Amino acid sequence: MIRADGFFERVFEKEVDWDAELDARDSSAFDEAWNSSYKTVHDLDPSENEIIRNIREFTFKQTFRLTQNPELAGYVSDDLGLIAKAFDSNHDHEFINSLWESYLQGRFPKLCSK
Repeated sequence: MIRADGFFERVFEKEVDWDAELDARDSSAFDEAWNSSYKTVHDLDPSENEIIRNIREFTFKQTFRLTQNPELAGYVSDDLGLIAKAFDSNHDHEFINSLWESYLQGRFPKLCSK
């Protein structure tokens, strides 16, 4: 899905202060939910297969191409890596599902609920 034409453009071809968007993700609630989700998924299987590494690399490059913001590209790569890892592990997690839903709706996730 992320290789479909327009996937990243819907999210990142906007006049947005990406630094402010990243700051919004620094809230303790978001940070705790993201880190808890990461720990849960990686406790199931700490390895990262080649497909997930390829998704992360592709995501970073596409985000950077559109925004020229390496920090944002890193966050998005981490998000899509987490989403792919959860999918690969057949792990259904509400927070991770909300991250994916945000991207599918063309929004950069920042204030998702657990």
